[in-house]
Amino acid sequence: MYCYFCDKNVDYKVVEKNVTVPIKGVNVTYNAKIAFCDICENEIDVPELDNENIRVANTEYRKKAGLITVEEIEELLEKYNIGKKPLAKLLGWGEVTIERYLNGITPLKIYSDELKKLKDPVYMKKVYEANKDVLAENTRKKIERALEECLNFKEKRTVSVINVARFFQTKVNIDEGNYITPLKLQKLLYYAQGWHLAFFDKPLFDSELQAWVYGPVSPEIYRTYQKYHNALIEMVDFDYSNVFDAEQIELLDIINNTYGNFDAILLKKMTHWDLPWREARKGLASDQPSNVIIEKECIKNYFKKIKTLFNINKLDDIKKSMRLYEDIIFG
Repeated sequence: MYCYFCDKNVDYKVVEKNVTVPIKGVNVTYNAKIAFCDICENEIDVPELDNENIRVANTEYRKKAGLITVEEIEELLEKYNIGKKPLAKLLGWGEVTIERYLNGITPLKIYSDELKKLKDPVYMKKVYEANKDVLAENTRKKIERALEECLNFKEKRTVSVINVARFFQTKVNIDEGNYITPLKLQKLLYYAQGWHLAFFDKPLFDSELQAWVYGPVSPEIYRTYQKYHNALIEMVDFDYSNVFDAEQIELLDIINNTYGNFDAILLKKMTHWDLPWREARKGLASDQPSNVIIEKECIKNYFKKIKTLFNINKLDDIKKSMRLYEDIIFG
């Protein structure tokens, strides 16, 4: 390879070392391959190495910025037996968009997030059903067979209560009035568990909720967030796309948008009105400490009754249930 300093073609050796470079405002550290002249030992340019370094740096940037990787996009194509152009058409993007991402172009976060959501076959099916008319018939048949296979093996996942709490932390935005205290977080977890049981007949998380004086409480979450006392909990950067499926994310968003508008004291009053907490505390004084478990079956039956009472047939209808608390909210 040509050496500028020696002014001739020379042999060279390749050395690997960690390099930190800024990419779109993010400092990225990666293992770079650098060529040095065997004669003068100065660094020389080797286009193949430069391209490889750019690819590796871009991959590290995607990971650090939480963007979908080339490998993840390739897995999507294989999983749903779909080509690059058909996938782009299905999403309403330019035909070469997916191909450009596979060739190393970094997607904007909004496009990356949409691709990440497609990992869940339930969400992929929704996208497919809404836009399948743009695809050729033979392409549709291949995708439908792949979707059917994925969905047959899909089972609703039970997740950790800590990850549910972290999901709600991602929604914190003090400037917009979206805040969470430990007490409020406990009530959001209770409503998330209740509606998940009502819709899917399976708990969102396995951890038990106990009937404490101030409403349903997860002891695990109490211990984890005890350091905050009554202070506001800060936002966290948490990629939950691989933790929850699309329906669970939709449910948690609706819980946050429905119940998250109220402060902890109002939510406490609402849970005190609910039957599961009252049943678990039968015979106890209002200020008497208790670690009695609120049985999941009781929570499920109660929320299923509310679901029927207010004709709640889809997740977005959960807001109808707020009529149950009108006297508390407006009284």
